[in-house]
Amino acid sequence: MRAWGYLAVLGVLLSMSLGCGASAGSAGPGGAQATAQGFTQAVSDGNHAQACSLLAPDTKAQLEQGAGKPCRVALAEENLAAADAFENIATFGTMAQVRFAGDTVFVTRFPRGWKVLAAGCSPVPEKPYDCRLQGG
Repeated sequence: MRAWGYLAVLGVLLSMSLGCGASAGSAGPGGAQATAQGFTQAVSDGNHAQACSLLAPDTKAQLEQGAGKPCRVALAEENLAAADAFENIATFGTMAQVRFAGDTVFVTRFPRGWKVLAAGCSPVPEKPYDCRLQGG
């Protein structure tokens, strides 16, 4: 799957936030990082039900609709690469980009906590990120 529209805007905003030293404020980036790491660890462990519980509602719905299967089955079939060591996090308001060696995960904050908006993302020069898993 390709994440063009909103991930392009998110990428620009995150780039700006890196230059401005923006932070997520009272929510802090720790929850975003923990969610992204929990998701990548669950995928690596083959615990796709747990990984699905960390997906944003639109992301989960799009995955299920596209595959015509329940989230845990569809996610297993995505064959997302294992994310290695955490590298850094950039936050902008209620969104964050969490970078690992070998993967980038985009998360957003909902009233009940952070959720994965897109995963399996890699940068494309002069274009938005290309993401294997993403929501609407």
